[in-house]
This record gives sequence, structure tokens and C-alpha cells, in this order.
Amino acid sequence: MSRRARQHRRNQSVDFDDEDAVLAEVAKELKEDPEDLKIEEDRGLTSFGEGTVYRVSLGKLEWIVAESNDAAYELAKAVVTQDLESEPEIFNKDFIESHINTDRLRRDLYGDVRDMAEEDLRQMSEREFWRTAESYIDVPEEDDEGDMPDSEDYVEDVAEKIAEERLKDPMEYLEDIYGDDAAAQAIKIAGFDIDAAAEDAVDTDGWQHFLSRYDGNSEETSSGFVLWREN
Repeated sequence: MSRRARQHRRNQSVDFDDEDAVLAEVAKELKEDPEDLKIEEDRGLTSFGEGTVYRVSLGKLEWIVAESNDAAYELAKAVVTQDLESEPEIFNKDFIESHINTDRLRRDLYGDVRDMAEEDLRQMSEREFWRTAESYIDVPEEDDEGDMPDSEDYVEDVAEKIAEERLKDPMEYLEDIYGDDAAAQAIKIAGFDIDAAAEDAVDTDGWQHFLSRYDGNSEETSSGFVLWREN
């Protein structure tokens, strides 16, 4: 078939609201008899508001069908947005961090981290305090009688250094405290541009990565519908 003929075929219009027509189109792409296939609206995916989505089945095999690559792309963004809102911990730490203002996160955490450090330092014995302090400040020398200065005069300086050290990587700090919930806490504290993050994820990995989880592949029919294996 010539390129011009293929383009003409691609431009043929099939009404995506017509289930029978969609089924026939999909059957042709799958090289199956339409009589052997079943089609129904996938209300779960349609509920994302990015157009009608169908589920086509052949026995136990199932495919999902969207109207176009653009529709699948928008659907993937909607799915990723939902995942970011409900389960941000399933995403790579570096990806989450790239969309969080870590400077703001560090600033917002600093006061509490410093205050906790001060409280811990004030509960230490003099010997324990100075042993800790020498990791963060230049410790003064003993006086002629072998005594150290009053530790209270140095608590704030040491606490500030401890806070700075702990917050060099604020995401790592939160992970030490919250584990898998660290990303959710970071988002709560510093904010997060979910729309931009969802778009970045889909642009980077492709919409198939988020929708075609069976094998990561998709097919396109002559009218531009896209389908992917569900199982």
C-alpha cells in the first residue's frame, strides 16, 4: 500500500461513540472476528474525565481502547496525578525531589530541628555535651583549674550546626523519620506542583508506562484509536 493510501486510510472517520464501529475497528487490528469480541465502557478509566475508554475482551484476554494517542496521554496524566496525590511514595525519590523546593523544605524544617537539638543538648551531662560539641564547633580549652566554660553559652551554636548537618539532604532527613511516608510529608511541608510533575513523568516515560502495565506496548488502528493489553 502506498504512503498516500495509508494516510487516506488513517483519515477515515469512525465514530468513537459507536461501540459496534469501535469493536469492528479493534477486531481488524487484532485480526480477530468481531463476533468473538466483547466491548464495554471502562467506567473506572472514563471517570478520569479524559474521554470514553473501552474494555474489549476475547475470552480472558482484555484490551483497553482510547480514542487517540492524545486521549491516552491525557488519561495517563490524570492517572499519575491521582497516584501523586494518594501514593507519592511509589515514585522515585529523585523525581519527587525535583518537583519540591528543597531550599524551602530545608527552611521550613530548620526551626523544629534546631529546637529539638537544643532540647537534647540541654539534657546531656557536661562531659557528654562537650564530646558532642567537638564534632560541630571549635571547643574552647579548659581553664587553669581544668574546668570547661558553662555549656549553656554554647548550646545554641551547637544546635544550629546540628540542624544544618541534619538538613543537608532534607528528603533523607524525612526518610529517616517517616520512612515510606517521607515524600508525602515533604509535599505537605513544602508544597508540590502535581500537574507539572505528572506531565513531566508522562513526557519522560511515555503514557504506555503508566497505562499499558501488562507489557508497555500499544497499537494504533487505521482510524487512530489506540489499544493496549490489560492482561
